[in-house]
Amino acid sequence: MKKNRLGIIANTGKPVVADVLPPFLAWLRNENIPFVIVRELGDLVDLSGCEAVSANEVADRADFVLSFGGDGTFLRTAHLIAPSQVPIIGVNLGAFGYLAEVGIDQLHDRINDILHGRYFIQERVMLEASIEREGGVSSFHALNDIVLDKGDFPRTVRLETSIDDEYLNSFNADGLIVSSPTGSTGYSLSVGGPIIEPEVDVMIISPINPHMLANRPLVVSGDRTIAISVFSEDGQFQIVTDGQRVLKPDSGKTVVIRRSSWLTRLIKFGDLTFYSLLRNKLHWRDQLNRAKSDR
Repeated sequence: MKKNRLGIIANTGKPVVADVLPPFLAWLRNENIPFVIVRELGDLVDLSGCEAVSANEVADRADFVLSFGGDGTFLRTAHLIAPSQVPIIGVNLGAFGYLAEVGIDQLHDRINDILHGRYFIQERVMLEASIEREGGVSSFHALNDIVLDKGDFPRTVRLETSIDDEYLNSFNADGLIVSSPTGSTGYSLSVGGPIIEPEVDVMIISPINPHMLANRPLVVSGDRTIAISVFSEDGQFQIVTDGQRVLKPDSGKTVVIRRSSWLTRLIKFGDLTFYSLLRNKLHWRDQLNRAKSDR
């Protein structure tokens, strides 16, 4: 059996990491499972005897990467790892965890599943946003969503939107979310967007607090090119990718969003389906149990 090398990344802002990682690292050593770990974790965990590397080096040293934290940690890991195409396993230390699916109590079993080939890889589409700036074009990638919004300004912005060079609409709103199928259970869902199966090739355009009630979320084919020109009385607007602000461009600039050439590769296990994840995370199972008890 091949001893795959694991890469370990964790959210240093979660104190529980200091409780969870030491016994897990000890178990890996006892099982002779090779691993590398980001050296930034040395402030929380004793890394003596460990192969510690920078976060940017993990993908080059590992066959799989474990991301300890919540979905935010997983998204940050995806930004680091996606260009190398190394598969990621999300270990949930948070409360929700659509992406960080594996619980601490399942971790040893899931590592054994990986070592014995009892898994499959699911490729998730990512998005790319590009904008012309002085000196050239800047590009940003996202697994969940790209958000163009008003930032701290108290008034709505106007978002003139075209798809494949055809004018769609001018949205007067706090902003627009363009999300991937993976991101359909994130910010887009909170503003009324639909839930999309993760392997469906689409993008979702969801207005944030639109002035007109007729402005509703729209699902478009994944091969479309979406161009959004944003106009703000403040003189600037905000670009946020996967929850991280990346830029505050001047009003009137156009952001072009399309399917990225990057993919995020997730380790998946056959006993945890997308529908079971929805039942657990959205508490649909609780509603089913209540319905049964009422009969």
